[in-house]
Amino acid sequence: MPAAPLCRLEDIPDPGGLDLTIDGEACFAVRQGGTVYLYRNRCPHIGLPLNIIPGRFLDYDRQHIQCSSHGALFEIGSGHCIAGPCRGQQLEILPCQLIKGGVFLHAAD
Repeated sequence: MPAAPLCRLEDIPDPGGLDLTIDGEACFAVRQGGTVYLYRNRCPHIGLPLNIIPGRFLDYDRQHIQCSSHGALFEIGSGHCIAGPCRGQQLEILPCQLIKGGVFLHAAD
């Protein structure tokens, strides 16, 4: 576990997203209530970042992650693409855990 959390749970809108940089790579966290999901900020279609506006990762209804470049929709909990040109592909999920309100990258065992 890193010495400091990547962010605090309260830093992430509920529901909503937060831009993060992990080991020099663009990533983001998405929150639904007390659950946080962590992804690399790269669309599987052509590799562009998902958001144009900082922190804006969800669709209008805040039910799915949406790529701002071509509108692909991804399930929040799995990163699986359910609509758009990369249907059937998925975002790269990073394992994370919530400890005392802090979001930590969970290292592989």
